[in-house]
Amino acid sequence: PNSFPNKHMFAVFIFLLKPFARLIEKVIPGEEEILPLWPEFLDDRYLTNPTDALACVRKELQREIVLVQKIFTDSLQLLNDYKEGKRQNIRYIEFIVDVLRREIVNFLRKISCRQLSPELSQILFTYTAMANDIERIGDHAVILAKLASNKFQAQVSFTEMGKRELGEIEEEASENLRDAVSLIGKRDAEKIANIAMREEDIDVSVKEARERHLVRYYEGICQAEAGPIFIEMLIHLERISDLCQNVAEYVDEL
Repeated sequence: PNSFPNKHMFAVFIFLLKPFARLIEKVIPGEEEILPLWPEFLDDRYLTNPTDALACVRKELQREIVLVQKIFTDSLQLLNDYKEGKRQNIRYIEFIVDVLRREIVNFLRKISCRQLSPELSQILFTYTAMANDIERIGDHAVILAKLASNKFQAQVSFTEMGKRELGEIEEEASENLRDAVSLIGKRDAEKIANIAMREEDIDVSVKEARERHLVRYYEGICQAEAGPIFIEMLIHLERISDLCQNVAEYVDEL
């Protein structure tokens, strides 16, 4: 279909099917991939032991951030090779991420009703923040896909300088997200430090890219229609990197 179902309608639909959650799967069109709609690791049987229950949450957070990484990677690919089918797949994966965040937070709420040590309480609150920030990374990545669509529909192109600037920032943001994915599984002091350094580089690069774009605009070097898309892409890449640093800081605190 040309249009994607309304998000709220879709949410109601999958809610009604929740009793069959373990059976519900979706084959991403055109890809050899099956993605369950519902959490794979959250199990109420583990609630009697908060430590084990939180371990389940960490596994689900890993799944959430891997899906977000796929959204981000696919969104960047759309910039140079736009395919509407891939964008629809991105929006479907976004629904899964939304479901996972909601289910993770609900599961953490159940754990909070148990008797928790200060250490376990800190983990619980940190995982709650982490689930939300991972979803926000996905939200920004979905906007990048929308901007790629706008660029394609308007048939605009960036200057070679603009492409190079954007590509460098995309690469650093991709590296930050890759390291953030790894950190959910295992703390690594070097990766935490690398994310922080890249985040500082991205902040500077985005500022300089915006200033250089302004010069190109006034000199008539770039298409006027390309400017807002270019600037907004910079903003969302910077925010994705910010959120990756949040994830790194959460892991470091634990």
